[in-house]
Amino acid sequence: MTTLWLIRHGEAHVNQPNPDGTYSPIDRRGLTERGVEQAILLRDRLVRDDVRPDAVITSSFLRAQQTASIVCERLGIEPQISHEVQEWRPGNDAEVIPMGEALESWNRILAGGDHNVRLTPGSESHNEFLLRADRALAEIANDHADRTVWVFTHGGVIGRSFVTFLDLPPQRSLLGIRSRHTSITEWRRTVELDEPTWQLSRYNDVTHLDAAR
Repeated sequence: MTTLWLIRHGEAHVNQPNPDGTYSPIDRRGLTERGVEQAILLRDRLVRDDVRPDAVITSSFLRAQQTASIVCERLGIEPQISHEVQEWRPGNDAEVIPMGEALESWNRILAGGDHNVRLTPGSESHNEFLLRADRALAEIANDHADRTVWVFTHGGVIGRSFVTFLDLPPQRSLLGIRSRHTSITEWRRTVELDEPTWQLSRYNDVTHLDAAR
């Protein structure tokens, strides 16, 4: 059986608007103080549960790397860095975007348009992101067959996994799936009637956060 944990990073500065109402999508500052606390709570939970994967992969975006480092250092595991499980790539020319412009573009995507449009000339289109996420998830599963792998990644990749593994209509993954920070989404792949079948074991598991309240 292949077991895939998709772990969202902790709260990050890119998840927050700037005080002047603009948005900075490039991840230069990593986790917020709260995001660090969330990652520590996840780490402590996994240490208590005494669970270990066969491999750990982390998105190369700073917020994911920091989350993985906090969790894995205590477990004595060295994460493998991957550019393929990044969130949507904003490009180096997207330093600051008016918040209204960013929301307007996202709302057009939710309405079924703009999938091939770039927010800035250097950014990734939504369709390019989706194709990359599909490919990355499939390759990770195949490269780690019959093993357990943790992937520190992003909400968009986790949402896309429902399309990749369960053939969920793409629009539903955009509208109905909201992964919380440091949540665990666990997928298991078994073979039934000579066909690989994905099963969702858990989604949005943040027991470590809820218990701390």
